[in-house]
Amino acid sequence: MQYITLVDFLLLPLYLFFLYFIIKITAKKYLGTPLHKYFITGFFLHMAGSIAYAMVIQFYYGYGDSFGFYKGSNFIRDLISNGGNPFTILFTSSEELLKPQNSILNQGLDLPIGISSNSNFIVMKLSALLSYISFNSYLIISLFFGLFAFAGLWRLFCTFNKLLGKRGEKILAYSILYTPSICFWGSGLMKDSLCLGLAGFIIYYVHKMFIEKKGGVLDFLFLIINFYLLFAIKSYIASILIVSAALTYVVLVFKKSKTNIIKLFVLGFVLLVSTVFLVISLSSTLNSLIEESKEQIEIFKGAYANADSEDDNSLAGFKPGDFELSVSSFIIRSPLAMFSTLFRPFLWESKKIVILFSALESLLMLLALFYVLVKVGFLKFFHSIFSQPYVFFAFILTLLLSAVVGFTTFNFGTLVRYRLPILPFYFFMLIGIYLKNKSADIPKRLK
Repeated sequence: MQYITLVDFLLLPLYLFFLYFIIKITAKKYLGTPLHKYFITGFFLHMAGSIAYAMVIQFYYGYGDSFGFYKGSNFIRDLISNGGNPFTILFTSSEELLKPQNSILNQGLDLPIGISSNSNFIVMKLSALLSYISFNSYLIISLFFGLFAFAGLWRLFCTFNKLLGKRGEKILAYSILYTPSICFWGSGLMKDSLCLGLAGFIIYYVHKMFIEKKGGVLDFLFLIINFYLLFAIKSYIASILIVSAALTYVVLVFKKSKTNIIKLFVLGFVLLVSTVFLVISLSSTLNSLIEESKEQIEIFKGAYANADSEDDNSLAGFKPGDFELSVSSFIIRSPLAMFSTLFRPFLWESKKIVILFSALESLLMLLALFYVLVKVGFLKFFHSIFSQPYVFFAFILTLLLSAVVGFTTFNFGTLVRYRLPILPFYFFMLIGIYLKNKSADIPKRLK
């Protein structure tokens, strides 16, 4: 089915000019600093990535979750056009809205696959809202999703830049704003674009309010809204953010407090609460994540088969059914899951050009880890993690997210998308460790 039409191509330059005009005005605050260049370049890379992703799934693959979200937004538009109450439709869960006794199901509308998932329904609602200011153009809606991802990542970059004392600013920009997979896979009409943006805004508001102590009522309101949306779309990311923040708080207390009793009490309490929260969260989300991954394979089974992507070289971690679905199984298999998420696919596992680029990125991530380990030393590497609370936060978040993603993802195409929120924290962690130990040796071109 053709989702990108001549209308999309006619509207594209107009909306790009409009968005660039807004970005240009916003960028004035950074004039005279390297941030101005990073801001403008990052915007264009994300817009290019949004367009490229749309073109690839339309003219190369011919299918994708993105099209399902777009069909879902049209379904919501049809409900409203047929007399449905916009407020009820936009603020009611999919379970309530699609109950059999609900009369809107009797209107003969085309119900897209996967709309029964409330997390999917949220993306469709947001897409439907954007459709009213974009002439319902799939390509333009994708641009707005890419813009939101970039905005959140920019806030994340600025926050990390402050935490690092503006050292290694250039390499940080390359790691967060210029990463090819983030610009490509994280700038389309997808959950991943929203999660990237939401995670970036959450870190920004938390740092502003609780570290800098500058936030107001609006900042707190935005924090709550962003966290609610992230929890509703991908609850495991929000849960891991909470657990990582709680454990980081323990490190902060240890660094500031000189009383062993206080340290032990805080450590015991936070570890207990974090463990209970994480176990409950994992128990409730692992199954839904695995079912979502299996459902994606099932929905596009014919397309995957035609593209010859379900052979042995397409499997990212474990085959469905190869393991017991439980928290104990998750813990046992976590090391392999983490490695699979961060460093696969390998070069020899890539049979397609798209997977080849992902394999090159995985190789870069592995080489970056080895480089920092060699330059810093094994013991100093881990000492730097535990002696820097914010690096420790990125370390814990990277481990937990990579374990969950690797445990619940069965093909490389999905893996590359699901690991996107990990990448900024992974590179921030490595940069933070390197800077602490080798700050005097940083090449000027990377500062």
